[in-house]
Amino acid sequence: MPWYVKTKPSQKRNTGRHLLLLMLLLSLFLTACSNSTALSEPVQSAVADVNVTVDTTASTGVSQFSPGITHVDQGLDYPQGNNDLSAIDKAKSLIKQAFPYENTAIMAWGAPDPWPDPSQAEPTNWHYLDNRMKLITSTGGIPVLTLSEAPWWMKGQLQADGTTRPLTAADEWSDIGYGSRILDNKMNDWLHLVQRVAERYMAPPYNVRYFQVWNELKGYYNPGTNAYDYNASPGNPDQPTATHGYTYMYNQVYNRLMQVANELHIGKDSIKVGGPYIVMDTWSSPNQSQLSTIRKAYGIYDERSVDVVLYWLQHKVGAGFITLDSGNSNKDNVNNADPFTSSERFADMTQWLRSLDPTRYPGATTLPVWFAEWYATPYGNTPNNDYNNAIKAYAMVKFIQAGGSVALSWGWASNGSSDTNIWTATQAGGGRPLPVYYSYKAFKGYFGPGTRIYDTTVSNPDSVTALASSSHILLINKTTMNINIGINHKVVLLKSYQVAVFAL
Repeated sequence: MPWYVKTKPSQKRNTGRHLLLLMLLLSLFLTACSNSTALSEPVQSAVADVNVTVDTTASTGVSQFSPGITHVDQGLDYPQGNNDLSAIDKAKSLIKQAFPYENTAIMAWGAPDPWPDPSQAEPTNWHYLDNRMKLITSTGGIPVLTLSEAPWWMKGQLQADGTTRPLTAADEWSDIGYGSRILDNKMNDWLHLVQRVAERYMAPPYNVRYFQVWNELKGYYNPGTNAYDYNASPGNPDQPTATHGYTYMYNQVYNRLMQVANELHIGKDSIKVGGPYIVMDTWSSPNQSQLSTIRKAYGIYDERSVDVVLYWLQHKVGAGFITLDSGNSNKDNVNNADPFTSSERFADMTQWLRSLDPTRYPGATTLPVWFAEWYATPYGNTPNNDYNNAIKAYAMVKFIQAGGSVALSWGWASNGSSDTNIWTATQAGGGRPLPVYYSYKAFKGYFGPGTRIYDTTVSNPDSVTALASSSHILLINKTTMNINIGINHKVVLLKSYQVAVFAL
């Protein structure tokens, strides 16, 4: 059941009860914000299964958090396939109410190549990307551009023997296309495309100020070393080889973006560039190579991912935020902990960054932490909207408490057999919100940036999780059972895996 509904006082009186109990029952209600639908009748008992206490004299920090969404398909395009305009309009309205940040890659994931013909001196195929940016501005989003992928003729894939396989036009949308990096001798062409993107979209009416550089270090894995090429080496600038390091490319892109900002008389401080956008993999077993010293109940972090982050922090020429990628399943598909515990990784990575020495790793303790992609789902193959919602809400509560800034959902549709949609498909009758949508809306509406967070004490934290401001509390039932929850001497009922927000 959605978070947004409210309880109402009981209209039934039990004349056989003690007057004090009657007065208590009449007070057992909390109003959740701006909606009149009933959550449930007040619990007809003064005894709670779990008690939650909010201490508004003890602040644990200030929220920096905003949810976001990445546009990764053509589900909001019209005309397109079986898409229905009314359903699309409903989905757009949902985005406007729940997702402050909206991201798109400059090509791929629904968007065509802006420069498919190398014989042309300039990129000209802007129509689709323009429309996607108009979608973002029309729904009130803060626009984010991910500078990934790149035209096929700029890319190649490093082979195990050290040679490079340049792409052909037929490779553009194939696995090898997504698994390739910029060729060393095409870096200037890539930077020219970045410049044209920045000139077009930093300017009105789009006013883009946030940029992510590349996607999951695709193409930077070196099969010869079994590690990522994350260094600041330019490789072989005169050769069609794929040997430069990610940080080199990132720094070139960063400098070009700042150059454009200067030319457009945009303050450089307002341009926020993020990297390294690496997947923070974990493993279930210590019987693996390449393991780091970061060990949690759910798994052990891969040293190769950790090395990317540490090197990038040390050698970047500048950054506006740190952007990462992760999910609550281990790389070897063996899960050591329940999906709630495993979803603490987004908070754990934030806390790990904050624990680093800022003199050695500049920005680790101060740059906002983003997740360009984050996946938190039940285990198994049976989708359950409420269970999925509870896990995702729990992940974000922990992320907020750790000081995380932005988490971008990878599209609106399910990602995997146990995941569920944010809203129903935009065919006739679609565009309707599903349970997890209301959690995103709650985080935006009641726990957004600047909201002071207060200490909560939960008598059974294995069953219930709480996040509180001075005026609202979000509760998550992590179990299959209905639970009577006492909140500062009031009692409410949360059903199986229910997420709910109440006014205090």
